Amino acid sequence: MLKSILVVCGLLFATSASGKDLDMNEFAPAESNLKPFETGDVFLGATLLNKPDDDHAGRGRILQFDKDLNFKGAQWVDDTTHLIGGLNFAPDNTLWAFDSFAWKVVRVKPDATLLPTKKFAERPFGSVQFLPNGNYALIEYLKGSAQPENLTTRYPHLPDDPENVGQGKVYIYDQADALVQTYEPDVHGGVSGSMGATHTALGSDGKTLIYTSETGPRLMQFDLESGTQGEDLMTLPPGSGGGPPPMVFDVKSMDDKLVMPLGTKLSVLTEYGEIIKDVPLPGFGWALAAAGTDQTYAYAANWFTGDIAKVSLETGEVLAQVTIAPTSLSGLIQFHG
Repeated sequence: MLKSILVVCGLLFATSASGKDLDMNEFAPAESNLKPFETGDVFLGATLLNKPDDDHAGRGRILQFDKDLNFKGAQWVDDTTHLIGGLNFAPDNTLWAFDSFAWKVVRVKPDATLLPTKKFAERPFGSVQFLPNGNYALIEYLKGSAQPENLTTRYPHLPDDPENVGQGKVYIYDQADALVQTYEPDVHGGVSGSMGATHTALGSDGKTLIYTSETGPRLMQFDLESGTQGEDLMTLPPGSGGGPPPMVFDVKSMDDKLVMPLGTKLSVLTEYGEIIKDVPLPGFGWALAAAGTDQTYAYAANWFTGDIAKVSLETGEVLAQVTIAPTSLSGLIQFHG
């Protein structure tokens, strides 16, 4: 995960000012108290990191806020082991999320009922995209054999490919959960060398997978209809030295546009990779984004500080902000209803 860039970034990131300083216990109720989903609700994968021997492990947790980041409730997930990310909504409004270490898929119905976790395959899936024909794509978060040297966590190896922690493939399933196709898109690997297609979006054409390899410089695309790799939509230029290298993190669809966090800013792009607008954010570490219910605002989350902010894309103003916990925020989305 993003903690793999700590060595690269050193002490360069700044702690951003938090808006609402809530008691941490408020985010950790004794029992799950998630509410039925309402349009505008914001959901956050925020595993409670309570395992001192593993910096990515802890009790699974999904947090719920209203559109102005007032806390509404939490869902505990007790049969995952590590960070929960890759949040997305299915056509029936069920929330999907992923523990790519335990190889499990978490699903919450819109009435706030937690479904049993599911393992589709012995693979580190990290995101899902739902296709117009009713099929859906599960995408491997990891590829290769590299383990991030500066972390205490260790990715499990594949039982049928024991040299590797992932193969970076896309698995297409039909509505009956039967596997119908696999693809292997090109990936970068990121700083750790082990990143697959870590963050994904589906283009407005319903067939183009737009994706990143977290902490790499490339915004990539793959045609899920023809099974062909497209040209990169963006490649960040090399840095000038003295700081972290240019890197991409999350990417989300925003109607026919994209929204991306780039460490120090939110960028709005066309689906062809052309930057329309940059919105500066305080400090460094903004690594998750979510599209708002219209194109006037979006959300961003900071990996290092644990801040989540609602940001005006018109003025750059931070409209609301709350602090959760450092190095635990791994998935972010708003429910559009």
